[in-house]
Amino acid sequence: MKLLCIILAVMSWVVESKNSVSRQGTPPESCSAYYSCSYQKGTVRANDVATLRVTSLGGITIEGVEVYMRSNKSSGAGVLTLKVNGQTVATKSGMFMEWVGSYDNENFHAISLLSTAVDGAQEMEIRLEGTENSLYIDKYVITYTPVAPRTVTLFYGARECGQLIEAQGGAGVVLPQVSDTANWYFAGWSDSDFGSDTSKSHTLYMAGERFCPSSDCSLWAVFACQPLKEEGYMTELLTGTYMYVNSTGNKALSGIPAEGKMAAADVDNRNLNLHYYVDFTDAQTAYITHVATGTPIGYSGTQMAATASAWQVYHEGDQTLFYMTYENKTYVLWLNIQDNKETTTYAGLLPATPGTSPMHLQYVQTIGENTFTCHPEWTQGIDRTAEDESGVQDKARFLMHFGHYDLLLINGQKMIRQL
Repeated sequence: MKLLCIILAVMSWVVESKNSVSRQGTPPESCSAYYSCSYQKGTVRANDVATLRVTSLGGITIEGVEVYMRSNKSSGAGVLTLKVNGQTVATKSGMFMEWVGSYDNENFHAISLLSTAVDGAQEMEIRLEGTENSLYIDKYVITYTPVAPRTVTLFYGARECGQLIEAQGGAGVVLPQVSDTANWYFAGWSDSDFGSDTSKSHTLYMAGERFCPSSDCSLWAVFACQPLKEEGYMTELLTGTYMYVNSTGNKALSGIPAEGKMAAADVDNRNLNLHYYVDFTDAQTAYITHVATGTPIGYSGTQMAATASAWQVYHEGDQTLFYMTYENKTYVLWLNIQDNKETTTYAGLLPATPGTSPMHLQYVQTIGENTFTCHPEWTQGIDRTAEDESGVQDKARFLMHFGHYDLLLINGQKMIRQL
């Protein structure tokens, strides 16, 4: 008889402030946590709400969820809701004494939320809404079964050019850069193989990004043939796609929020990860969206968050600076903030007064129409074949590539085949 050995892991999120938690245990490497409380730290009074959201879980199986709480000396009640992948999977409502046997204003008790395991978790949300003063959250503890490491096979044209294997299931892999050719520049990676396409219908994953597959899969290097053109800075507030750049360091805002922060990368018009759609609703307000993923770029408290937030705008000449106000203080969206240990820098919210700065919105090339392909070896989309399927030489045999189809020309006879 074979015994099935299931290895469980535990991650904990400890409440540090009304807008932050710290991680403990062994959470999936790629995951991020976002926490907010409408009152203060972990205190939830009647009609207050505290929410923990954990994303990029990589398809783990959630085995158990516990919220460590205490109450007032003789009162405290609320409603706990657990959602996984946007679906409600468990709720618990009532008075604290019904959950643990008595009220307790000194010791934290583990309130269990889940009775049945949930497979394929990519994200989860734990929400506590207070119905009677007061409940106090110390930490969240999630027990889970990790997923097995996945393999991503990379292709350059029809040739396999390498494999990337996750360090642990759900950790994802960092996609490599591919060199440009004389006529094509590298645009990203696609999960489908295609010939020539001008529709921009294919999702591209950027080099340097962490790609989290849901199973073993393949990616193809994608190239574009439109020549690059340098553009200037925006001087008139117009809704459109831009790079948010710091001209002093030649850096641009990059990617989407993770753990309350963002990144900056070298300014490169070809890097779609640097492209943001900026919607100016008026001269003082704008909303920002990451073009490649459709993710809103906003804030929660003083942290960056994937939420639609109204940014205030400082604009003068070709200078454009985004900022927000929190508890009567202004914070600017800055690209080179040092962490507390002064060892790394990140993009995020910096307490400062908006004014003259090196911040700009740089135009993104939109003139003309890119042609994308996974096959830069197909010069201008036409190949002369050396032989037919039987190996017979035939100088009058041509192969032309049109999107998802090939057109074979053999001695003037045409044959179409789907890729």
